Amino acid sequence: MSSVLLSVDLEDVRDWVKDGYHYREGVVDNTRVYLKQFKQWGVTATFFVVGRVARRYPGLIGEIIEAGHELACHGDMHVQLDKLSPQEFRFDIEANLAALKEVGGKDICGFRAPTFSLTKQTAWAHEVLADLGLTYSSSVLPAKNPLYGWPAFGEDARKVGTRLWELPITLHEVPGLAVPIAGGVYFRVLPFLLTRWAIGRKIGRKQPVGTYFHPYDIDTAQERFMHPDLGEKKHLNLLMYIGRAKVLERLDILHRTFPFQSYGAYVNALEAGSS
Repeated sequence: MSSVLLSVDLEDVRDWVKDGYHYREGVVDNTRVYLKQFKQWGVTATFFVVGRVARRYPGLIGEIIEAGHELACHGDMHVQLDKLSPQEFRFDIEANLAALKEVGGKDICGFRAPTFSLTKQTAWAHEVLADLGLTYSSSVLPAKNPLYGWPAFGEDARKVGTRLWELPITLHEVPGLAVPIAGGVYFRVLPFLLTRWAIGRKIGRKQPVGTYFHPYDIDTAQERFMHPDLGEKKHLNLLMYIGRAKVLERLDILHRTFPFQSYGAYVNALEAGSS
């Protein structure tokens, strides 16, 4: 059954901000808000966890595991793939896996590239992930994008090689709006009526809807600073703060209408259907 694939990219934005540790620590409190809401809704999510976040907050990762959610990799230090060689990427994922297992993670089978940086130029990452025993990735943004994109990959989930599924992030179908339906700033800024319509259209066609959120996406108290990867553009940085108070309200409406599940559960169903 097609569903909304619920996920949180568990990272600490302060790690890439100049003098970032002078700012308030928000990862733990905001993650616990997600956990409380997910429990209330009775849904299971995938937490794509950066390795150093797992080492910094082992108790928090334990809470995620205890609540029954899936852990997956998001890179050990959240380094984009084009900044790594294949061997460096292998070491990074091995360290990420070790960090998650050290705090109690088991059966870790998924990966999301930082900033969706798996592109045609870094397609070698699929082979590395499969060789390390992972079974799925949600790392491709299948459209042109100011940061990273791989339009030619296509929007459908498919196997790369014989062992690894790639689940590209879901895009709007509106002409001229090839951006994610339900992720981060796009979920917060675009009209919710459009988002809900687009999700319903995908589900009606029996297609999954991939999502991604961050601790800061619901952090209405976060101080103002320039976020990374925006080229110091103030107008883009302004978008990082818009609509944060609406995220959980919007997700609440969606969960009352559409089924939610983790990425791992969906991939297990895909694998069963393809066998």
